[in-house]
Amino acid sequence: MNQDQINRAVSRATGEDFEVIERRGFSLVHDECPLDDTDIEALIVDWDKIQAEQTTSVFRNRQEPNMAA
Repeated sequence: MNQDQINRAVSRATGEDFEVIERRGFSLVHDECPLDDTDIEALIVDWDKIQAEQTTSVFRNRQEPNMAA
């Protein structure tokens, strides 16, 4: 399976646009080397966390206390 086929398969399975999947960069994990739980954790990417870190709000968070008082 080449990279284009992987991206298309992930796109179909997740419902995400192909371009989004291509940007995120998925790959196959080979079964030849067994993974334990710590290895699996290293392979997981929390895209919501990354997006939150990259997103800058232009409005003050309304839940933060007003420090001007």
